[in-house]
Amino acid sequence: LHFDPNNEGGDNCEIELEFLGKDSMLFKQTIDFGAPIYTENNGMGEQVYQNFKRFCSKKKKSEDVFESLTPQILNSHLKQIMDGLTAKVFRTYNASKTLQDELHKQEKLSGWKKLTPAEMVTEYNNANRQVAILCNHQRSVSKAQETQLGNIEEKISTLKKQKSQLKKILKHLNAGKDERKIPCKKDEKKLKEKAEAALTKAKKMKESAKTNEEKIAATEADEKAKEMKRDLAKVKFEQAHLWDKVPSKDQVSKKIKSWTDKIAKMEMDLKHKDDNKEVSLGTSKINYMDPRISVAWCKRNEVPIEKIFSKTLRDKFNWAMAVPPDWEFNASIGKER
Repeated sequence: LHFDPNNEGGDNCEIELEFLGKDSMLFKQTIDFGAPIYTENNGMGEQVYQNFKRFCSKKKKSEDVFESLTPQILNSHLKQIMDGLTAKVFRTYNASKTLQDELHKQEKLSGWKKLTPAEMVTEYNNANRQVAILCNHQRSVSKAQETQLGNIEEKISTLKKQKSQLKKILKHLNAGKDERKIPCKKDEKKLKEKAEAALTKAKKMKESAKTNEEKIAATEADEKAKEMKRDLAKVKFEQAHLWDKVPSKDQVSKKIKSWTDKIAKMEMDLKHKDDNKEVSLGTSKINYMDPRISVAWCKRNEVPIEKIFSKTLRDKFNWAMAVPPDWEFNASIGKER
Protein backbone atom coordinates (compact mmCIF):
# COMPACT_ATOMS: atom_id res chain seq x y z
CA LEU A 1 0.00 0.00 0.00
CA HIS A 2 1.42 3.41 -1.05
CA PHE A 3 0.07 6.83 -0.08
CA ASP A 4 0.29 9.62 -2.69
CA PRO A 5 2.08 7.30 -5.20
CA ASN A 6 2.73 10.16 -7.66
CA ASN A 7 4.19 12.49 -4.98
CA GLU A 8 1.68 15.26 -5.71
CA GLY A 9 1.60 16.42 -2.08
CA GLY A 10 -0.94 18.83 -0.66
CA ASP A 11 -4.40 17.43 0.03
CA ASN A 12 -3.86 14.44 -2.30
CA CYS A 13 -5.96 11.44 -1.21
CA GLU A 14 -4.63 8.78 -3.59
CA ILE A 15 -3.68 5.30 -2.45
CA GLU A 16 -2.02 2.63 -4.58
CA LEU A 17 -3.09 -0.86 -3.59
CA GLU A 18 -0.91 -3.77 -4.68
CA PHE A 19 -1.42 -7.30 -3.39
CA LEU A 20 -2.05 -10.89 -4.43
CA GLY A 21 -5.77 -11.61 -4.51
CA LYS A 22 -7.75 -14.77 -5.14
CA ASP A 23 -5.78 -17.52 -6.95
CA SER A 24 -2.62 -15.41 -6.40
CA MET A 25 -3.66 -12.93 -9.11
CA LEU A 26 -1.99 -9.53 -8.72
CA PHE A 27 -4.32 -6.64 -7.86
CA LYS A 28 -2.75 -3.25 -8.54
CA GLN A 29 -4.86 -0.11 -8.63
CA THR A 30 -4.63 3.54 -7.64
CA ILE A 31 -7.74 4.95 -5.93
CA ASP A 32 -8.34 8.67 -5.43
CA PHE A 33 -10.53 8.90 -2.31
CA GLY A 34 -10.79 12.65 -2.88
CA ALA A 35 -12.61 12.15 -6.21
CA PRO A 36 -16.33 13.15 -6.43
CA ILE A 37 -17.44 9.51 -6.68
CA TYR A 38 -16.16 8.97 -3.12
CA THR A 39 -17.08 12.36 -1.62
CA GLU A 40 -20.41 13.44 -3.16
CA ASN A 41 -23.76 12.65 -1.49
CA ASN A 42 -22.20 12.43 1.98
CA GLY A 43 -19.49 10.09 0.71
CA MET A 44 -16.74 9.30 3.19
CA GLY A 45 -13.80 9.04 0.79
CA GLU A 46 -11.55 11.45 2.65
CA GLN A 47 -12.40 9.78 5.96
CA VAL A 48 -11.52 6.37 4.47
CA TYR A 49 -8.17 7.80 3.33
CA GLN A 50 -7.45 9.13 6.84
CA ASN A 51 -8.46 5.78 8.33
CA PHE A 52 -5.98 4.01 6.05
CA LYS A 53 -3.24 6.38 7.18
CA ARG A 54 -4.14 5.74 10.82
CA PHE A 55 -4.23 1.95 10.33
CA CYS A 56 -0.76 2.02 8.73
CA SER A 57 0.79 4.43 11.24
CA LYS A 58 3.89 3.02 12.99
CA LYS A 59 3.55 -0.30 11.16
CA LYS A 60 6.28 -2.13 9.28
CA LYS A 61 5.78 -2.93 5.58
CA SER A 62 5.47 -6.61 6.47
CA GLU A 63 2.55 -6.05 8.87
CA ASP A 64 -1.11 -6.41 7.87
CA VAL A 65 -3.22 -3.27 7.44
CA PHE A 66 -6.23 -4.97 9.04
CA GLU A 67 -4.37 -7.22 11.45
CA SER A 68 -7.38 -8.09 13.64
CA LEU A 69 -9.93 -8.56 10.85
CA THR A 70 -10.94 -12.11 9.85
CA PRO A 71 -13.48 -13.33 7.26
CA GLN A 72 -15.77 -14.42 10.11
CA ILE A 73 -15.73 -10.94 11.71
CA LEU A 74 -16.28 -9.27 8.32
CA ASN A 75 -19.25 -11.51 7.45
CA SER A 76 -20.72 -10.97 10.90
CA HIS A 77 -20.54 -7.20 10.37
CA LEU A 78 -22.05 -7.42 6.87
CA LYS A 79 -25.01 -9.41 8.20
CA GLN A 80 -25.80 -6.51 10.52
CA ILE A 81 -26.19 -4.27 7.44
CA MET A 82 -28.35 -6.74 5.52
CA ASP A 83 -29.58 -10.17 6.53
CA GLY A 84 -27.71 -12.87 4.60
CA LEU A 85 -25.03 -10.48 3.30
CA THR A 86 -21.51 -11.97 3.15
CA ALA A 87 -18.29 -11.01 1.35
CA LYS A 88 -19.18 -13.54 -1.38
CA VAL A 89 -22.74 -12.21 -1.74
CA PHE A 90 -21.43 -8.63 -1.80
CA ARG A 91 -18.99 -9.54 -4.61
CA THR A 92 -21.76 -11.28 -6.57
CA TYR A 93 -24.15 -8.36 -6.04
CA ASN A 94 -21.48 -5.84 -7.09
CA ALA A 95 -20.70 -7.81 -10.26
CA SER A 96 -24.38 -8.17 -11.24
CA LYS A 97 -25.21 -4.54 -10.47
CA THR A 98 -22.21 -3.33 -12.49
CA LEU A 99 -23.20 -5.46 -15.50
CA GLN A 100 -26.79 -4.21 -15.43
CA ASP A 101 -25.74 -0.56 -15.01
CA GLU A 102 -23.23 -0.81 -17.89
CA LEU A 103 -25.80 -2.45 -20.19
CA HIS A 104 -28.49 0.14 -19.36
CA LYS A 105 -25.97 2.94 -19.98
CA GLN A 106 -25.33 1.57 -23.49
CA GLU A 107 -29.02 1.06 -24.27
CA LYS A 108 -29.75 4.72 -23.50
CA LEU A 109 -27.34 5.92 -26.22
CA SER A 110 -29.07 7.55 -29.21
CA GLY A 111 -27.62 5.21 -31.84
CA TRP A 112 -28.16 1.98 -29.90
CA LYS A 113 -31.12 0.68 -31.93
CA LYS A 114 -29.16 1.12 -35.16
CA LEU A 115 -26.46 -1.34 -34.06
CA THR A 116 -26.33 -4.82 -35.56
CA PRO A 117 -26.58 -7.86 -33.24
CA ALA A 118 -22.80 -8.40 -33.67
CA GLU A 119 -22.10 -4.81 -32.59
CA MET A 120 -24.44 -5.21 -29.62
CA VAL A 121 -22.55 -8.36 -28.56
CA THR A 122 -19.32 -6.36 -28.66
CA GLU A 123 -20.89 -3.78 -26.33
CA TYR A 124 -22.11 -6.58 -24.06
CA ASN A 125 -18.54 -7.91 -23.89
CA ASN A 126 -17.34 -4.40 -23.02
CA ALA A 127 -19.77 -4.40 -20.07
CA ASN A 128 -18.64 -7.91 -19.12
CA ARG A 129 -15.03 -6.65 -19.20
CA GLN A 130 -15.85 -3.89 -16.70
CA VAL A 131 -17.16 -6.58 -14.35
CA ALA A 132 -14.06 -8.73 -14.87
CA ILE A 133 -11.83 -5.72 -14.08
CA LEU A 134 -13.91 -4.96 -10.99
CA CYS A 135 -13.51 -8.57 -9.80
CA ASN A 136 -9.81 -8.67 -10.82
CA HIS A 137 -10.36 -11.62 -13.16
CA GLN A 138 -7.07 -11.60 -15.04
CA ARG A 139 -5.23 -14.04 -17.26
CA SER A 140 -1.76 -14.08 -18.75
CA VAL A 141 -1.38 -13.45 -22.50
CA SER A 142 -0.21 -16.62 -24.25
CA LYS A 143 2.12 -16.79 -27.24
CA ALA A 144 -0.78 -18.26 -29.24
CA GLN A 145 -2.93 -15.19 -28.48
CA GLU A 146 -0.18 -12.81 -29.61
CA THR A 147 0.23 -14.83 -32.82
CA GLN A 148 -3.52 -14.80 -33.43
CA LEU A 149 -3.72 -11.02 -33.01
CA GLY A 150 -0.77 -10.60 -35.39
CA ASN A 151 -2.49 -12.81 -37.99
CA ILE A 152 -5.72 -10.79 -37.78
CA GLU A 153 -3.80 -7.52 -38.21
CA GLU A 154 -2.05 -8.98 -41.27
CA LYS A 155 -5.37 -10.10 -42.79
CA ILE A 156 -6.93 -6.66 -42.23
CA SER A 157 -3.95 -5.05 -43.97
CA THR A 158 -4.37 -7.40 -46.96
CA LEU A 159 -8.12 -6.77 -47.16
CA LYS A 160 -7.54 -2.99 -47.19
CA LYS A 161 -5.03 -3.33 -50.04
CA GLN A 162 -7.52 -5.50 -51.94
CA LYS A 163 -10.30 -2.95 -51.40
CA SER A 164 -8.01 -0.22 -52.71
CA GLN A 165 -7.31 -2.29 -55.81
CA LEU A 166 -11.03 -2.91 -56.33
CA LYS A 167 -11.66 0.85 -56.28
CA LYS A 168 -8.97 1.32 -58.94
CA ILE A 169 -10.60 -1.42 -61.06
CA LEU A 170 -14.00 0.30 -60.78
CA LYS A 171 -12.45 3.65 -61.72
CA HIS A 172 -10.76 1.96 -64.71
CA LEU A 173 -14.09 0.44 -65.86
CA ASN A 174 -15.99 3.71 -65.40
CA ALA A 175 -13.40 5.50 -67.52
CA GLY A 176 -13.87 2.91 -70.32
CA LYS A 177 -10.16 2.12 -70.46
CA ASP A 178 -8.51 -1.01 -71.87
CA GLU A 179 -10.00 -3.98 -69.99
CA ARG A 180 -6.91 -6.10 -70.68
CA LYS A 181 -5.09 -4.10 -68.01
CA ILE A 182 -7.53 -5.23 -65.30
CA PRO A 183 -5.90 -7.98 -63.16
CA CYS A 184 -7.60 -11.37 -63.02
CA LYS A 185 -7.12 -14.45 -60.85
CA LYS A 186 -4.10 -16.62 -61.46
CA ASP A 187 -4.82 -20.30 -61.98
CA GLU A 188 -4.97 -22.07 -58.61
CA LYS A 189 -5.69 -25.48 -60.13
CA LYS A 190 -2.07 -26.60 -60.50
CA LEU A 191 -1.17 -25.55 -56.96
CA LYS A 192 -4.21 -27.41 -55.65
CA GLU A 193 -3.36 -30.57 -57.60
CA LYS A 194 0.26 -30.50 -56.36
CA ALA A 195 -0.81 -30.03 -52.72
CA GLU A 196 -3.37 -32.86 -52.92
CA ALA A 197 -0.86 -35.19 -54.59
CA ALA A 198 1.75 -34.39 -51.93
CA LEU A 199 -0.75 -35.09 -49.13
CA THR A 200 -1.77 -38.41 -50.71
CA LYS A 201 1.88 -39.44 -51.11
CA ALA A 202 2.71 -38.49 -47.51
CA LYS A 203 -0.27 -40.51 -46.25
CA LYS A 204 0.86 -43.61 -48.14
CA MET A 205 4.42 -43.16 -46.86
CA LYS A 206 3.13 -42.99 -43.27
CA GLU A 207 1.02 -46.11 -43.70
CA SER A 208 3.88 -48.16 -45.19
CA ALA A 209 6.72 -46.80 -43.01
CA LYS A 210 8.39 -49.46 -40.88
CA THR A 211 11.93 -48.29 -40.15
CA ASN A 212 12.82 -45.11 -38.29
CA GLU A 213 14.30 -43.64 -41.49
CA GLU A 214 11.05 -44.31 -43.37
CA LYS A 215 8.99 -42.78 -40.54
CA ILE A 216 11.19 -39.67 -40.52
CA ALA A 217 10.92 -39.36 -44.30
CA ALA A 218 7.12 -39.75 -44.09
CA THR A 219 6.89 -37.04 -41.41
CA GLU A 220 9.04 -34.68 -43.50
CA ALA A 221 6.88 -35.38 -46.57
CA ASP A 222 3.73 -34.69 -44.52
CA GLU A 223 5.12 -31.35 -43.26
CA LYS A 224 6.08 -30.36 -46.80
CA ALA A 225 2.60 -31.26 -48.08
CA LYS A 226 0.97 -29.22 -45.30
CA GLU A 227 3.23 -26.28 -46.17
CA MET A 228 2.06 -26.53 -49.80
CA LYS A 229 -1.54 -26.51 -48.58
CA ARG A 230 -0.86 -23.38 -46.48
CA ASP A 231 0.74 -21.71 -49.52
CA LEU A 232 -2.37 -22.54 -51.56
CA ALA A 233 -4.62 -21.01 -48.88
CA LYS A 234 -2.42 -17.90 -48.86
CA VAL A 235 -2.64 -17.52 -52.65
CA LYS A 236 -6.44 -17.98 -52.49
CA PHE A 237 -6.75 -15.29 -49.83
CA GLU A 238 -4.44 -12.86 -51.62
CA GLN A 239 -6.49 -12.97 -54.83
CA ALA A 240 -9.93 -13.60 -53.33
CA HIS A 241 -11.05 -10.13 -54.48
CA LEU A 242 -10.35 -10.87 -58.15
CA TRP A 243 -12.30 -12.72 -60.86
CA ASP A 244 -11.40 -15.36 -63.47
CA LYS A 245 -12.39 -12.90 -66.18
CA VAL A 246 -13.00 -9.15 -66.41
CA PRO A 247 -15.87 -8.26 -64.04
CA SER A 248 -18.79 -5.89 -64.60
CA LYS A 249 -19.09 -2.54 -62.78
CA ASP A 250 -21.92 -3.99 -60.67
CA GLN A 251 -19.80 -6.98 -59.60
CA VAL A 252 -16.95 -4.70 -58.52
CA SER A 253 -19.29 -2.36 -56.62
CA LYS A 254 -20.83 -5.29 -54.74
CA LYS A 255 -17.41 -6.68 -53.84
CA ILE A 256 -16.22 -3.28 -52.56
CA LYS A 257 -19.29 -3.26 -50.26
CA SER A 258 -18.56 -6.84 -49.18
CA TRP A 259 -14.88 -6.03 -48.43
CA THR A 260 -15.90 -2.91 -46.45
CA ASP A 261 -18.13 -5.10 -44.25
CA LYS A 262 -15.39 -7.73 -43.89
CA ILE A 263 -12.84 -5.14 -42.78
CA ALA A 264 -15.26 -3.58 -40.27
CA LYS A 265 -16.13 -6.99 -38.79
CA MET A 266 -12.47 -8.07 -38.57
CA GLU A 267 -11.42 -4.76 -36.98
CA MET A 268 -14.20 -5.17 -34.42
CA ASP A 269 -13.03 -8.73 -33.75
CA LEU A 270 -9.41 -7.55 -33.37
CA LYS A 271 -10.40 -4.79 -30.93
CA HIS A 272 -12.47 -7.23 -28.89
CA LYS A 273 -9.66 -9.80 -28.71
CA ASP A 274 -7.04 -7.16 -27.93
CA ASP A 275 -9.16 -5.47 -25.24
CA ASN A 276 -9.88 -8.80 -23.56
CA LYS A 277 -6.54 -10.56 -23.94
CA GLU A 278 -5.57 -9.95 -20.29
CA VAL A 279 -9.09 -10.24 -18.85
CA SER A 280 -11.03 -13.42 -18.18
CA LEU A 281 -14.66 -12.74 -19.16
CA GLY A 282 -15.79 -16.30 -18.46
CA THR A 283 -15.13 -16.33 -14.70
CA SER A 284 -17.51 -13.46 -13.94
CA LYS A 285 -20.07 -14.76 -16.43
CA ILE A 286 -20.09 -18.26 -14.90
CA ASN A 287 -19.73 -17.49 -11.20
CA TYR A 288 -20.66 -13.87 -10.42
CA MET A 289 -23.08 -12.17 -12.81
CA ASP A 290 -26.75 -13.10 -12.45
CA PRO A 291 -27.53 -14.86 -15.79
CA ARG A 292 -31.05 -13.41 -15.84
CA ILE A 293 -29.57 -9.98 -16.59
CA SER A 294 -28.00 -11.37 -19.78
CA VAL A 295 -31.12 -13.33 -20.79
CA ALA A 296 -33.36 -10.26 -20.34
CA TRP A 297 -30.87 -8.11 -22.28
CA CYS A 298 -30.84 -10.60 -25.18
CA LYS A 299 -34.64 -10.69 -25.34
CA ARG A 300 -34.90 -6.89 -25.09
CA ASN A 301 -32.46 -6.37 -27.95
CA GLU A 302 -33.34 -9.44 -30.06
CA VAL A 303 -29.83 -10.86 -29.75
CA PRO A 304 -29.66 -14.70 -29.94
CA ILE A 305 -28.77 -16.07 -26.49
CA GLU A 306 -26.17 -18.39 -28.07
CA LYS A 307 -24.14 -15.28 -28.92
CA ILE A 308 -23.71 -14.69 -25.17
CA PHE A 309 -23.89 -18.15 -23.56
CA SER A 310 -22.30 -21.34 -24.89
CA LYS A 311 -24.42 -24.53 -24.92
CA THR A 312 -22.82 -25.59 -21.62
CA LEU A 313 -23.83 -22.29 -19.98
CA ARG A 314 -27.31 -22.42 -21.52
CA ASP A 315 -27.79 -25.83 -19.90
CA LYS A 316 -26.31 -24.60 -16.60
CA PHE A 317 -28.54 -21.51 -16.57
CA ASN A 318 -31.66 -23.17 -17.95
CA TRP A 319 -33.54 -21.93 -14.86
CA ALA A 320 -32.90 -18.31 -15.94
CA MET A 321 -34.23 -18.57 -19.51
CA ALA A 322 -37.87 -17.73 -18.74
CA VAL A 323 -37.35 -14.17 -17.47
CA PRO A 324 -39.17 -11.39 -19.37
CA PRO A 325 -37.27 -8.71 -21.34
CA ASP A 326 -37.90 -6.05 -18.67
CA TRP A 327 -36.55 -8.13 -15.76
CA GLU A 328 -34.37 -6.09 -13.36
CA PHE A 329 -31.69 -7.14 -10.88
CA ASN A 330 -31.97 -5.39 -7.48
CA ALA A 331 -30.81 -5.60 -3.86
CA SER A 332 -33.47 -8.09 -2.77
CA ILE A 333 -32.49 -10.43 -5.63
CA GLY A 334 -28.83 -10.01 -4.69
CA LYS A 335 -29.76 -11.10 -1.18
CA GLU A 336 -31.45 -14.27 -2.54
CA ARG A 337 -28.25 -15.27 -4.36
